[in-house]
Amino acid sequence: MVNVKDQKVNTVIQGLHEALLQKIKKDSQVREDIVMENRLFAIICHDFDMGPTKCAIAMNNKYGYDLTSDEVIQIFRNRKVANPQERRELWQWAREVAALFIGAMKGKKESYEKFEKKRKESVRQNSKRHDSQERIVAIMIYEIYPEIDIFKDKSNLHLLGNTFARYFFLDMADVVGEVYSFAQVRQEKKKGADGKQEKQITYEQAIRRIDQLENLLERSNTMLQDLQDEFTEQLEASKVRELADFFARLNSEKYGCILDELLVVRKGIDELRKNNYELPIEINGLLIMVKKLIQFVRDSHIEPIMKTNSIREVIAADVEFCNYEGTPFIVPEEKKKVKVVSPGWIYKDKELQISRPKVKEEM
Repeated sequence: MVNVKDQKVNTVIQGLHEALLQKIKKDSQVREDIVMENRLFAIICHDFDMGPTKCAIAMNNKYGYDLTSDEVIQIFRNRKVANPQERRELWQWAREVAALFIGAMKGKKESYEKFEKKRKESVRQNSKRHDSQERIVAIMIYEIYPEIDIFKDKSNLHLLGNTFARYFFLDMADVVGEVYSFAQVRQEKKKGADGKQEKQITYEQAIRRIDQLENLLERSNTMLQDLQDEFTEQLEASKVRELADFFARLNSEKYGCILDELLVVRKGIDELRKNNYELPIEINGLLIMVKKLIQFVRDSHIEPIMKTNSIREVIAADVEFCNYEGTPFIVPEEKKKVKVVSPGWIYKDKELQISRPKVKEEM
């Protein structure tokens, strides 16, 4: 528990609030996908082992979304936290860093030094830093120590993407270091005879101040470059989503499941040719169009997940991410035979599912 009435603790919280407001002003555009990701991150802070289905239910209940487990899985993939074990390690690391930060907030120098070391580490040894790790830690701090949120900043924190969250996290470290003089030398001020404030600093303090300003300038320049990189990444992700949405609409029931029908037509044509059936010349143009459409789908790296009309033996877990038609599974281990009615489609490059396979129980 954090005593927010303690003067220095309160000063730290005030500094965090002001730093967050500065980031919000710089990032004036609200992106709903980032807000959704941050809300999902916040929910996992309370249960590191939550799977996609439980996450979807929790998000829908708390925030009024209509998410499916597939959509949660896609968010996990986008943020590189799809592996349950790696996800747990990341959130466990974030909790440890959060605890050290709170110790530093209370004025414990040892906690501050451990926090400074721990926050610069990668979550897993011999691996790169996770691009969302500072973002998750910042959210973790406000989730497991809600008493520090005296300015109701949690909703504002959910507006920050990776880059702004990373630099807000650096600001958090700076605020604590400044309040307790752990890492920075504060400028001394006193009033002159004329009542105006005069700066009384030594040569060494001036050098330190110059170093601070140079570091601040370097951080600002780095942040601008990071923002440009993040924008480029977001632009690429947006193109991928648009491509996936296009093919999802193409294979929707509204438009007659065109991708599925292409497979059926291709198989039918192959069967006719195998039987040496001579197709009427009048439909050659149609066949060419079908062939070109199939080539377009392949060139776009859109591939079927299952084989149409194949028979499979499955348990309940196997059809969790399929549209299943049949009698309920009495126990998770029960086995049933199903026929693949629709193969489902995936964008192979990004492992992005476009549509679910449809399977029907064989009676």
